[in-house]
Order: sequence, then C-alpha cells, then structure tokens
Amino acid sequence: MTRSTIYSLLISGIILASQNVFAQADEKIINDTMEGSVSTIDGYVPSMSITKDGKTAYFSKGTYEKPLYGVFSKKELIYHVYRAEKVNGEWTNVTKMDVCPKHYSAKHPTVTADGSRLFFASNMKGTFGKYDIYVADIAADGTLGVSKNLGPKVNTKEDELYPSIYNETLLFFASEGRDGFGGLDLYASQVVKNTLTTSVNLGAHINSNSDEYAIQLSPEKKLGFVVSNRGFNNTISQYTVAYGRSSKQNQYNDVAERDAGLQAAMNEETYEYVDTSFQDEE
Repeated sequence: MTRSTIYSLLISGIILASQNVFAQADEKIINDTMEGSVSTIDGYVPSMSITKDGKTAYFSKGTYEKPLYGVFSKKELIYHVYRAEKVNGEWTNVTKMDVCPKHYSAKHPTVTADGSRLFFASNMKGTFGKYDIYVADIAADGTLGVSKNLGPKVNTKEDELYPSIYNETLLFFASEGRDGFGGLDLYASQVVKNTLTTSVNLGAHINSNSDEYAIQLSPEKKLGFVVSNRGFNNTISQYTVAYGRSSKQNQYNDVAERDAGLQAAMNEETYEYVDTSFQDEE
C-alpha cells in the first residue's frame, strides 16, 4: 500500500469520523430541546417551535462564554437561537442564527406556522429594560431580516419572555413588568403585519401570584394548557384551564369560565395602534 493511499484513507476516515461526531452532536442538542423541560438554571425551558409543514424547527440553548469586558472575568451564560431542518425523517443541519449582537442573549424562539416570522426574547442593547420580545422576518431561503423590538405595547423595564404565536397573529408571552397578579403573568397582543394591540392580561383564572410561563390553546376542546410554578414548593408543572363552556369542568385543575382577558384577546377584531420601534421600517 503506497504512502499516498494510506494518507487518502486516513483523511477519509477523519472526515467520516468528524461527520459522525457532528451528526451525534446535532442529535443530542435536538433531543435535549424537543420537549419542554425544567432546568435548575433556566427554570422552564420551552420545547422546539416547529413550522406547520414539520420541516423546520427553532430552539435556544445556553453556553458559558467569556464576557465582552474583563480578561479575567468569569464566563457568562449566553443564549443562542438555533434552526434545525428535518431531512429524511431526521432533525439535522443545526445552524446558529445571528438574531442579536455577540455577547448578548436570544432565547425562547417561536416561529409562525407558515415559517415567515420568528419571535424571540433578547437582552440586546436597545431593550426597554431586561429581556424584550423581538421579531424578525424569515426569507424564503431561511435567512433572517433585521430583528425588531415590539415596543412598549409589549415590552417593559422588566423581563418579557416565552413568546408563542397562535393562529399566526395572536402573540402570548410572559411579563413581570406590569401590575399583574404576581411574578410572571401571561399576556396577549394581536400582531398583524407591522402593527400590534396593547397587551391584555389573561386574567386571574389563568395567572396567579406565582410565575406563569406559557399557554397552549386547544380550540376544539375549549381548553388551555398553562405552565406555572404554582405547585408544591414552587414546582413547575402544567395546569389545564377551560376558557369556554364545558360539561367537564370539574375534571380540570383550574377553570377559567369565559375569562374576559383571554376571550378579549382571542376575539379581538378592532385595532388601535401607535408607533413603536416594531413599526419603524429600517
């Protein structure tokens, strides 16, 4: 066997091994974020957000990195948004998305069903306080447009986190910057093109004096599934609420019979807008 043949086989082996390592890394990072989970560092970690066609998913993951300033400073936990593609039934091609400047965090991404917009939380420079909700348009080739802050109708001087989009235009998110019921409360705002409504608190039957992180609606059953830490010793778990008439209400943990906040958010048909940074075209 010639030296060149041995060298070629060695290089081929290294390439195949690298591809396998990257594939295993992709599989691990995706498996870790397929379903919502609870972390001692992050609290509630939402599941991957997947487009309606099931081909593209977005998720966030934190890594410890050196800060921008201070050579001897401790590493900081920085979050990044990733995109994954489903190829031949497997999630692969994990790509980090540059939705915010280096050394800032972006997390909790949610994509519209048609894959045209990505909402996420970030603490990048220019926020109203801590973490704000942002949106970026997604081009046909998967590239992202400029990240735009949703403005004061959504964001406050405190944290806005866990955005989720329902029926393409109804944005749910958690906020601790308003006079709510305590901790993180769930709010909703109608987002239509480059306009949005003032956020509405989803009400006392959904929010509590603990933290509410996320809500998922099941219109057919008139049910909502709320993730909250209102459990024993502040454990994070999912609670079922009814937001319309139901003959089985006694079976649910909590009942929000025609809660005004949620009903108003879901049935909103009129829009009164003011300028926000979201509406300012770049």
